[in-house]
Amino acid sequence: MDNPFQFSGVVDDPAFCNRKKETKDLKRYIETSQNVLLYSHRRYGKSSLLLKLFKELNTVKPIYVDLYGTTSPAEFISAFLSGLCTLETKIDRLMKLIRNGIMSINVNFSIDPLSGLPAMSPVFSRGVENRTIDELFALVENLSRKIKLVIAFDEFQEVAGYGEMAFEKQLRKSIQRHDRISYIFAGSQRHILIEMFSNNKRAFYQQATSYPLKKIETGHYVEWIRRLYGLAKRKINDHMIEEIVKRCNNHPRYIQEFFHEIWTEDEINFEVIDTTERYIITKRISEFAYTWDTLSLNQKRTLKLLAGTMGKNIFSADNLARFSFRSASQVTAALSKLEKMGVINKNGIWIIQDPFFEKWLQANISNVRFVNQ
Repeated sequence: MDNPFQFSGVVDDPAFCNRKKETKDLKRYIETSQNVLLYSHRRYGKSSLLLKLFKELNTVKPIYVDLYGTTSPAEFISAFLSGLCTLETKIDRLMKLIRNGIMSINVNFSIDPLSGLPAMSPVFSRGVENRTIDELFALVENLSRKIKLVIAFDEFQEVAGYGEMAFEKQLRKSIQRHDRISYIFAGSQRHILIEMFSNNKRAFYQQATSYPLKKIETGHYVEWIRRLYGLAKRKINDHMIEEIVKRCNNHPRYIQEFFHEIWTEDEINFEVIDTTERYIITKRISEFAYTWDTLSLNQKRTLKLLAGTMGKNIFSADNLARFSFRSASQVTAALSKLEKMGVINKNGIWIIQDPFFEKWLQANISNVRFVNQ
């Protein structure tokens, strides 16, 4: 049996673990044309969940729009058009569909040499983006009268970076009356998305039900990994699975990578686990060092504080003094910046989002140890 674990790109069966409840919940929302705000940490399997879910839909037509890296309304339109390519596999029918619905811009059609599917690239004239957006949403609304649709905008927080609040208002105006389309606004920058959908001054205020994608429970990992080893007529001790999951802090991407690395090992023991953990961290030293070097002095001190205290009692006078803070406000400001950068997250207490980055910090940067007061 080939190595079943995948840790780069979109993950599909058999490397996809559980998410049965999430799949069931999202199907229910989609089938009743409800809008969903789906957010998670990076590399938690959000995109894989969406694409796997879309394969299982029967009575709803899915459209997946990847907004990652887009920086303007024009690029939003280009990404949306790319998503619409899944509606028709025949280029002549796709051309007819788009040209009948999109009048404001010229669209060039081609065949993607890798997928063999139709591809589109728009040619813009100055100042036509607003009209094109209206046409795009009118097009999908017309299509929804024949069959229900679900449209997933992945990495939707990119829209907030366009610097155009009017664009968000236009999107809401286009979307809010669609009663046969479920919109999924997905992303990995929780603080931006929550601001977009929870601030009553923003266009998307309360326009979707919030659905945070949580960690997969350890028991689900044990069952899934044991089954994969069983398919290969191999055995693995449940305690070793639990140890690896714990070291990865239930992080889906790292668990996939860890088991990918040890798949060829005849016996899994603590020596193998220690060696593999060091190997994974070593591979990322350049990435971790780059992140560290881009931080301000107070941001570095704050990460040391979190790594040294495990996020507990970080505002105590003793802890502030140990890490050279003059006031708690310096920590508060640094925490806000680090959260926006995606380096840390608050889950009851402040935590460093990447568990292996935290291990690297503890081993190489934060050498101050003490008992929490």
